Amino acid sequence: MRVLGIDTSAQSGAVGMIEGTQVVFTEQITIRPGGSEQLPALLAETLARTGRDIKELELIAVGIGPGSYTGVRVGLAIAKGLAFGLGVPLVGVPSLRALALNGPADARLICALARSRKGEVYAGLYRPGPEGVAEVVPPAIWTVPELTAALQEKDEPVLFLGEVLAEDAAELAAALKERASFGHGAENVVDGARVARLGLAHWLATKENQLDTVLPLYLRRTEAEVRWEERCCRADVSS
Repeated sequence: MRVLGIDTSAQSGAVGMIEGTQVVFTEQITIRPGGSEQLPALLAETLARTGRDIKELELIAVGIGPGSYTGVRVGLAIAKGLAFGLGVPLVGVPSLRALALNGPADARLICALARSRKGEVYAGLYRPGPEGVAEVVPPAIWTVPELTAALQEKDEPVLFLGEVLAEDAAELAAALKERASFGHGAENVVDGARVARLGLAHWLATKENQLDTVLPLYLRRTEAEVRWEERCCRADVSS
């Protein structure tokens, strides 16, 4: 089955294509904060370099976050437009789960991280297994001290993956000492082909087309939602 994988939840947008178990294309591109305008060009490059026609796609998989609110929305919009236009199913994939797949099979515990806008991190814990990674703790918002305290209680080696490591690695290493290890280079970026693989696995297991139901994985309300609620409250008080 030919599957296209897209993720725009972080600073690097990812596009990948698989055919069954074979990876035929995967690449990342830096996207400016708040937008993913370069993604259509990367999609066109994917098709050109693989020699595939867009009409040959059979499934679209898209990262749903957590991560950049605007980035995730743009990626979803592009994926939905493609799926609708081609008449193929769409599957949403948690971005941190796709990131955790970059870890080696012999890792004990993988902590996949993404930056939150308010000085915190999104983090999910995963354990490698025969079918990829199993979710140990679902994605949630943590301060770094809260996260390290929770990991200290688990008392086992942890591999950290994510673009935020340059900012937080020193604090994580100081807290967990020899039990902490860190990804390098491409290991810290979501791989579009892995998004495609997770999407294919979900589709084969459920045959669930999420074109009309997939939503961004927002762990915090957006500023627009907060402001709307504040305006409604002021209106109630004034009335």
